[in-house]
Amino acid sequence: MTMPYKPQKALGYAILLWVIGFLWGMIVFMVPAMWSIPSVPYISKLPAVSAVLTILCPIVIFLFSKTYLRATDKKSREGLKFGVTILIVNVVLDLLVYVITFGSLDYFSYASIWIAYALFLLVPWLVGRRLERKTT
Repeated sequence: MTMPYKPQKALGYAILLWVIGFLWGMIVFMVPAMWSIPSVPYISKLPAVSAVLTILCPIVIFLFSKTYLRATDKKSREGLKFGVTILIVNVVLDLLVYVITFGSLDYFSYASIWIAYALFLLVPWLVGRRLERKTT
């Protein structure tokens, strides 16, 4: 697989998406009533974070994907490349923050993060397929 057709823009969107999630997580940690919500075994360590992001992420990824893929000819393929870029950036940043900063891998043992990672791949690819069908 080659690089996305606009790697800097793809990287910027991927970082912005991660920052949105990180900022929401920080807001939750600043409100004791929100971070005191008990975890849901195997699903989410922090439901106040993951519930909102599970709803917000697909919307934001959809909007980013439509904007990013607008000018390319091979929208489906570029959507997949864009999704891979988002996934790689988010996994690397998650690893840096959660493993190095907090010294823990338990973040990755919950389904909510893996659902988000799947959405990072699926949504841009599906948007690309939809846009490709519209143009043919």
